[in-house]
Amino acid sequence: MANVVGDWVLTTDWGCDGSITGSFNQTFNANGTWTSTPFSHKGRWFQVEGMVVWTFDDVPALVYAANLSGSWMAGAQGYELANGMKGCFGGHRSTVAGVAIAREAKGHDPLVNK
Repeated sequence: MANVVGDWVLTTDWGCDGSITGSFNQTFNANGTWTSTPFSHKGRWFQVEGMVVWTFDDVPALVYAANLSGSWMAGAQGYELANGMKGCFGGHRSTVAGVAIAREAKGHDPLVNK
């Protein structure tokens, strides 16, 4: 079973329409906390077998969930609100070569789609 602890590069697609919203770095710490850069967020995570779920300390009602497969993950994110925004995302450990995506609009945070 894969363990999520470590550094990851995640890419979001809010709306799941094939449009990349942006990419960011996320670190999952062994104590159940996580942080992200360059968009500064933090929160709590938990893992059951190959499924990992995390929430934000600073963004109410936003939840991410992913299936892990080795050094890769894929999942969905969304706001737990009526008609809340939803999306898809994928990622890989930072030690795995990936495609660099520089699509973040100035001031747009792809983690929260705001």
